[in-house]
Amino acid sequence: MKKYLMGGAAALLLSTSANAALVDFESSPTGSLAEGTDIGGIIFTSDLGSGLSIRDFGVQSDGQALSAGGDGNGNFIRGSIASSANFLSIDFGNDDPGFSNAGDLATLQLFSGASLLSTVTVVLNRDDIMNQTITYNGSFFDNFSFAYTNAAGDPFTGGGAANTGLIEIIDNVQFGAVPEPATWAFMIFGFGAIGGAMRRQRKANVKVSYA
Repeated sequence: MKKYLMGGAAALLLSTSANAALVDFESSPTGSLAEGTDIGGIIFTSDLGSGLSIRDFGVQSDGQALSAGGDGNGNFIRGSIASSANFLSIDFGNDDPGFSNAGDLATLQLFSGASLLSTVTVVLNRDDIMNQTITYNGSFFDNFSFAYTNAAGDPFTGGGAANTGLIEIIDNVQFGAVPEPATWAFMIFGFGAIGGAMRRQRKANVKVSYA
């Protein structure tokens, strides 16, 4: 019985994860993107009010992706969603070593209205390929920002001889309302405890007879 209960918990986890929305930009027209465009339930803007575009960036994206250009003055991507979520995952690329410094970060900030809830960072591997992901699972948020920053959190990285920062390129944006890791751990522990109790009860009800 415990095995089946644990399997049910795992199936529920997979089902919940599968319900997360995915924005991969594959069906979006290429070229400049108007500020405030809704793609798959996320309204995208740039920090400076211009510079968004969609196209295939080769190894720096997974097919078509979204970029925030003009990063010589620290532009980056913002997104807002109509309904609150507590899970967000973003693939990112264009971490060119010629325009970044060792220790530069991908920085994801989650907000509820104007209130900052959390900041998540991932150190750039600086190989100029989209092969890293940044993920958040916690309190409910309704908007976020994604920027390439230095270790101090400044979105103008200032790397390279031209003294320009990186252009953010993001793809495969997943978001939704899913249980937090602690909740899943409690649920799985609970299912296991119930299964153990049922197994012990079943053993207690077995009658043993001797010839």
